[in-house]
Amino acid sequence: MDSMERDLLFKKKFTRNFQEFDTMLESFPERTNIIAEGDSWFAYPPEWFIYGEPSNLIDYLSKYTRTKANFLSLASNGDEAVAMLSGTQKHTIIKLLREHRRKTDIRPVDLFLFSGGGNDLVGEDDFERFIVQDATGLSDAYDCIEMDRLDRKVLEISLAYQELLDIRDFYSPGTLVMTHTYDYPYPSNRGAEFLGGLIKTKGWVKRFMDKAHIAPDIQADVIKICMDKMAQAILDIENVRDGFIVVDTRGTLHGRKWWLNEIHPTSKGFKKIAKKIYKKMKEEFPEL
Repeated sequence: MDSMERDLLFKKKFTRNFQEFDTMLESFPERTNIIAEGDSWFAYPPEWFIYGEPSNLIDYLSKYTRTKANFLSLASNGDEAVAMLSGTQKHTIIKLLREHRRKTDIRPVDLFLFSGGGNDLVGEDDFERFIVQDATGLSDAYDCIEMDRLDRKVLEISLAYQELLDIRDFYSPGTLVMTHTYDYPYPSNRGAEFLGGLIKTKGWVKRFMDKAHIAPDIQADVIKICMDKMAQAILDIENVRDGFIVVDTRGTLHGRKWWLNEIHPTSKGFKKIAKKIYKKMKEEFPEL
């Protein structure tokens, strides 16, 4: 690697390439080593896909850690917590933690950032099962939820988090795992829009609640109950597992102005949440 290539790599915020990450580890062994795995809160693209303002948490976090961390992102839009801890994605996590611990000339992974659970609840093939099919006349948000089904799904999500921590404990016990809760979105039927509106997707939650005749004035409360259930489950895990930190980001974004669509904040919204996570990262790793 010549000096120009090394300089470009030195200034790079993060990489998605395994080989490039290995080169970072070898070239800058003094840095903090970070791996991120997660959903669209870690990977949501800007409107023009390549160009635009930072559009997810990793865009901001890697900007804050630039030149201070070797940063690999595995995040992908639509990923579910349960899926990330099974199959190919699980094996990739194990491979990275195990191999980097075994390399005696390279420090192990210091921090594993994880974002997961939101898609498990509000995914197109999930959310409609957690609400009653006909809520006509119901005025309490709790009555609009199939609570047994929701509880089982939240348990499934929490078991995925436990699996992640078990993997960490076995293959790289010195690695700190850090995650976040989400926040309370506003049902709006607004989906994703890219390329000036040439590409559009459906909304995630309101269309199902409208179909079930859930009153508009309690729809936000239905979503809040789901978000709180999942948040409490992973906060409970934090209380009993070492080396696991949950940054509770609920209530960070007040008002619709912070939301780009039904489940994704605006660039400024992501920045506001990223600052909370980065503050905790610096507490654990002052060099960042």
